[in-house]
Amino acid sequence: MKKTIIFFFCSILLLTACAGPYQAIKKRGSKDFNTMMKEIDALVKDEAFEHAHWGILIKSLDTDEVWYAQNENRLFMPASNNKIPTTALAFMTLGPDFRFETHVLSKGNVRNGVLHGDLVVWSNGDPTMYERYMEDSRAVFYAWADTLKAQGIRRIEGNIIGDDDAFDDVYLGSGWAWDYLQIWYAAQFGALQFNENYVDVKIIPPVDMGGKVQLIPNCPSTYYTIQNQVQVVATGPNRINMERDFFSNDIIISGQVRAGSPMLERTPTIHNPTAFYVHVLKEVLEEKGIIVTGKALDCDDVDNWIHAPFDIGYRELANYYSVPLSEILTRLMKRSQNMYAETIPRAVAWNETGLGTLRTGREIMDSLFVQFGIEPGSWIYSDGSGLTRYNYISPQILINILEG
Repeated sequence: MKKTIIFFFCSILLLTACAGPYQAIKKRGSKDFNTMMKEIDALVKDEAFEHAHWGILIKSLDTDEVWYAQNENRLFMPASNNKIPTTALAFMTLGPDFRFETHVLSKGNVRNGVLHGDLVVWSNGDPTMYERYMEDSRAVFYAWADTLKAQGIRRIEGNIIGDDDAFDDVYLGSGWAWDYLQIWYAAQFGALQFNENYVDVKIIPPVDMGGKVQLIPNCPSTYYTIQNQVQVVATGPNRINMERDFFSNDIIISGQVRAGSPMLERTPTIHNPTAFYVHVLKEVLEEKGIIVTGKALDCDDVDNWIHAPFDIGYRELANYYSVPLSEILTRLMKRSQNMYAETIPRAVAWNETGLGTLRTGREIMDSLFVQFGIEPGSWIYSDGSGLTRYNYISPQILINILEG
């Protein structure tokens, strides 16, 4: 019978420090599990890890036999292992065939090619408006423009409003550090999400010293600006810095690149994904020949706003349904996509209660995980992704989830 094992290592070590000893286990090529356990024991006792804290639990899923255990019930910061309970929650509640939904609505009437009223977009957190899932991150927006034109709409006498009230207005994880918030893995999140809430910028060095560095974003928009402060050098290493003030979308890319060197890439995050979403949508509508007389607005900037699903009088003009959740979770885990992981507990809460909050998602998780022998309060789930240092979980709890 094929044996299946689960490993969980949680330590405060740099990965580079343990790369050498770990390769010895990874390349062991032996089915002698006693030997493997001795190798792990030797690794744990290696003087290079004198100041490390280890939490390990290794067991067979076939026989339930525990092969190795050390501090398996102690709590550790899990980092991206926190995505394990997050994805388990998604499968247990939403299911692998769940699809996020986005709706384009209006209360206005169409007369002589003019929509008299605001165009409203709302979603329950779809993270897939991104070129990974389509030929262009704006592909759905272009399709919506065609749909509106097919209904005779050539002009919108109103605003483009992004209704993100399916989730609360908390857009960063608890305890996330200020010094990485401009990098893709700390992108803001919400109910309306576009281009994974950051911009892919290609940095293309010139072939010789007479040329200039090109900065090419994957999704051009006037919503943000990019200042090119990259210098060209004849020799030396490539060094690129990226800055964005917290409440600004003015991005500065600086440093130096060597003439003739390969392309580099940086991924600055965007402030206020909802405003980014509707701003780009407005740009696409105008590009496709639909005149918009109003502004692109976050619903938080509209007085006395009522969440569209709870309001009356709307009619649907267009919609979009994401790929199945199973495909989304694959990218979440393989890419370790934090924005997706933050979306999940909020989407679960929205699906159950009509408002997506981390607190409600965690309460639902607690009620479900009791069946795995995990008592509420026995671990700390402070964000969905594991980026915060406020999460604490034990190897035993992770094993219980994986077994469940």
